[in-house]
Amino acid sequence: MARIVVISDTHARSLERLPQELLKELAEADWVVHCGDYTSIAVLSELRHLSRRFIGVYGNIDPREIREELPDKTVFEVEGRRIGVTHPAWGGPPFGIEEEIAKEFERVDIILFGHTHDACYKTIAGVVFLNPGQAYPSFKNPASLGIVTIGQEGMDVEIRSFE
Repeated sequence: MARIVVISDTHARSLERLPQELLKELAEADWVVHCGDYTSIAVLSELRHLSRRFIGVYGNIDPREIREELPDKTVFEVEGRRIGVTHPAWGGPPFGIEEEIAKEFERVDIILFGHTHDACYKTIAGVVFLNPGQAYPSFKNPASLGIVTIGQEGMDVEIRSFE
């Protein structure tokens, strides 16, 4: 069984600015996935140090030093499931963005994405779409993350918020 903790849009200079409960989830995960907009190379470095296994893509506001280290999208496999990761900053309609994101990937079971700051989870045409929301609390939204648990019996997806 594998437990994947997904975050996006940290918009911080350090992980210390994120809720402690969220950081605990990251430290206990088998995999940590960041869907872009770290804002600071320090956050990327801290995540790599904190995580057992780390996957990440860059976002539209990330500086050059992050863009030189990370791709704009990636696909990896966990427990036989192909997982796509992206930060769809190219925009799109406020609703139905998942269909546009799906065009970026072939033969994936799960697509993890950020950018909108709005946490959501849905399944479309057999593909699971998960946006973990934003990892920092703001006036608009609480901090949140996604958890994907994959085992032989199947897959469980949840979104957890932190005030």
